[in-house]
Amino acid sequence: MLGPMLSRTAFPVQMQTAADSSLDDDRVRTICVALIGQQDKVEAMIEGGKLSSSYLDFDGFSHLVDTLEVQCAEQDKRAIFTMLDQNDSNTIDASEIKSSLRSSGAITRMYDDSLRTFGLLLAATLAFDAGIFAFKGSTDAFDFLTAYVVEDSLSVDNLFVFLLIFRYFKVPPQLVDTCLNYGITGSIALRGVFIFAGLAAVSAFAPLLLGFSVFLLFSSYQLLTGEEEDEEDELPEFVVDLLKRLPLSNTFEDTKFTVTGAEGGVKLTQLTATLVCIALCDVIFAVDSIPAVLAVSDDPFVVYTSNIAAVVGLRSLYQILSVAVTDLIYLEKAVALVLGFVGLKLGAEVAGFEISSAVSLGVIMSTLVGGIVLSKLAEGTEDAEKGAGEKTVQVPQAEGSASGQ
Repeated sequence: MLGPMLSRTAFPVQMQTAADSSLDDDRVRTICVALIGQQDKVEAMIEGGKLSSSYLDFDGFSHLVDTLEVQCAEQDKRAIFTMLDQNDSNTIDASEIKSSLRSSGAITRMYDDSLRTFGLLLAATLAFDAGIFAFKGSTDAFDFLTAYVVEDSLSVDNLFVFLLIFRYFKVPPQLVDTCLNYGITGSIALRGVFIFAGLAAVSAFAPLLLGFSVFLLFSSYQLLTGEEEDEEDELPEFVVDLLKRLPLSNTFEDTKFTVTGAEGGVKLTQLTATLVCIALCDVIFAVDSIPAVLAVSDDPFVVYTSNIAAVVGLRSLYQILSVAVTDLIYLEKAVALVLGFVGLKLGAEVAGFEISSAVSLGVIMSTLVGGIVLSKLAEGTEDAEKGAGEKTVQVPQAEGSASGQ
C-alpha cells in the first residue's frame, strides 16, 4: 500500500527553480511520456485498493513511480512532482497524472519541437516527390506518396513495440534517444534487404503477389476482429528465448555494447540486448509492411526511398505519437482497413484490374483521417461524460437523504 499525504513541508524555492529548469531536459520529457503510458495501471491500482488514496505527497508519488518501474532519478521525480503540484498543496491526484502531464510545459514544448521537426521533414519529402514527378512522371510520384503514407501508418505500431521494449529492459531515460537512433538506422538497413529480396522473389515467381494479397487480407481481418492481441508487456516468445541464450550482463553501462564479465569473458550489456530486440521485432513488422508497399509499386527506387522517408519521419514524431496514439482508439482499425484495401488492390492487379495511384492515395488518406477524426470525437464525448459525472458527484446531498438516491 502506498501512503497518502505523509508530509506537507513546502519545497525550498531553490528546489522548485531547479525542478523547473530541468523540465527542458529530454530526459524528463521521456519520463513524462512513460508515466502517461502507465495511467491505466495507476487507475487499476486506485480501483483495486493498492493505493490507500489517490492523493499522494512526494514520498507516495516516488513510490508509485518505482512501482510502475519507470526509470527515474530522485531529482527528476522532484521536478515532475513540483510541475504536477500546480496549487502548491504538496500533494497531487494520481488519477489526474495523465491529464496534468499532457497540459504541462514539458509535453507542450515536446509537441512543438516534434511538430517543427516533422514539418521540415515532410517538406523535404514533398520536395523529393516533386523531383520524382519532374524526372519520372506523375505515376511514380503518386506511388511514392502512397507508399510513404502506407508505411507511415503501419509504422505507428512500431511505437507500441518501442515503448514495450523500453519498459521491458528498463531503459534509462538518457539512453532512449540512443536506442531510437540505432534502432531506426538498423531498420533502414533491414528494410532494404527485405524490399530487394521481395522484389527479386516477385520477379522470379509472379503468383507470389497473390500470396501477398491473401496475407494482407488475413492481417486486416485479424486486426479488425482483435484476434492478434498480444499479452501486455510481453515480448514475442522466440525473442525471449534468444535473449536467454545470449551472454548478458543484465546492466546498462552507459553507451557500451559489451563489458568484461567477472570470469573474464565478454558479456553483452542491456543496451545491446535492447537493440537486438528492436531489430528482431522490426523483422516481424517487415512481414506486414513489405508486402503492403510492394502492392503499391514494384519500382525499387520508389519503394525503398518512400520506406526510408517514413521511418525517418517516424523518429521525429516518436515522442508526440507515443503520447497521442493512446487516445486514437480507432487508428488501429483504420490501419487494418488500409491493409485490407492494399490487399484487395494487389489481388485486383493480379487479376488484371488496375487501380490508379491517385484513387489508392485518396482511399488510404481518407481512411486514416477518418480514424483520427472518429477517435477525437470519441475522446471529446468521453471527456464530456466524465465532466458531467464529476459535477454530479460534487452536488451535495440534503441531510437525511437516502444514500442510493
